[in-house]
Amino acid sequence: MRYLPSSPVEDRALLDAIGVMDAETLLSGIPEPLRLRRELELPTQSSEQEVAGQMLAMANRNTRFCAQFLGAGAYDHFVPSAIDALISRQEWFTAYTPYQPEISQGTLQHLFEYQTLICDLTGLEVTNASLYDGGTSCVEAALMAVRVAKKRHTVLVSRGLHPLYREVLQTNFAPHAELNLVEVDLKEGITDLADLQAKLSGDVAAVLVGYPNFLGAVEDLAALAGPIHAAGALLVSVTQEAFAFGWLEAPGKLGADMACGEAMSLGNKPTFGGPFLGFLAGKDAHKRELPGRVVGQAKDLQDRTGYVLTLTAREQHIRRDKATSNICSNQGLVTLRANIFMQLAGPEGLKGLAEQNAAKAQYLRQRLLELPDMEVVVDQPFFNEFVLRYRGDYAALEAACLKESLLPGLDLGRYYPEYQGCILWCATELHTRSMIESLVELLARVPTTV
Repeated sequence: MRYLPSSPVEDRALLDAIGVMDAETLLSGIPEPLRLRRELELPTQSSEQEVAGQMLAMANRNTRFCAQFLGAGAYDHFVPSAIDALISRQEWFTAYTPYQPEISQGTLQHLFEYQTLICDLTGLEVTNASLYDGGTSCVEAALMAVRVAKKRHTVLVSRGLHPLYREVLQTNFAPHAELNLVEVDLKEGITDLADLQAKLSGDVAAVLVGYPNFLGAVEDLAALAGPIHAAGALLVSVTQEAFAFGWLEAPGKLGADMACGEAMSLGNKPTFGGPFLGFLAGKDAHKRELPGRVVGQAKDLQDRTGYVLTLTAREQHIRRDKATSNICSNQGLVTLRANIFMQLAGPEGLKGLAEQNAAKAQYLRQRLLELPDMEVVVDQPFFNEFVLRYRGDYAALEAACLKESLLPGLDLGRYYPEYQGCILWCATELHTRSMIESLVELLARVPTTV
């Protein structure tokens, strides 16, 4: 809704046009006991300039980081200014929920393109028109696997999955007494194959594995797919950093039956923790179990290309107790930004950006290991995140970094008792050599407490 202020002269003209003496008369239909005979307790009015100044003063109270080395599910990447310009074009100003294709071609087309690009990245055949975030995409993948598998009620989850994703899974599985969620241990930073095989019973519908996992390690999906498929279960890869698709082989080509996770990195800023963008892709044979909508391409009577909702259950909107899911879509704007970003970058551009991420992370790890109080704890292939053990006091390290407007990596002890004293570091294409050198020089001055 637009704000259209009026002057006192315009107010008088409006009242005269409807034959009313004053605005108070318009309230005469409201019983007197219900009317408030005093001013609202609100601050006095201010001009737009004054309000903007107040908001800026509040914003300046936030810490402004000159460099961020924290990832853990929300990654800071460069977002081209073209995205902000393109998302403002008129063709995207169509209905949020595109039930009527004749008035929603802009929305339907960009969702169809988004689906196509996600299928390209994941190496799978069909995807839906996006989900809320990485955590809920894991839930949808797990519940979809149970529907596909039929008569299987257990889902195995690697402890290498994002801790918050695992919490979301536990919360959503709790109301279903017939469903079981079982964690698989880690060994040397990746899913323990022996523990996985021991837990692969005939009741297992699917196994969720991070790709890369929360510790930054790249899981060997091909090695895991063999025993999982032999047990009649589905392999679900979970990717929390979408830029990794520009560096790693598509999960669908390594044996994954479904791929889900978080795609906020594609053209969106982490800001204050969102909005996020969940994705879920699978095989064509399972498409009728996908939650939410699937947009398809069609032809009209004049053989013109158009876009429609190809698969969307009526129960999703009316008979909700029979729906496959009631968390079926996200803010279309976030999906649009991801679509534009992927098309601007193209395959080679995304690959180049991913290579920069990997190179920056390798350099950061190399320089940190030159410090006497840093040591290797997880020695696995990684993309742009890695774990190092810090023999000093993390609180002192964090305080020193924040004082210099540097955001350090995550203290893993918060989520993994066995990784107490370990830090999860992240680097993206935004990290320059000088940023990394500044961090290393600062850490070299932090007193070590063994």
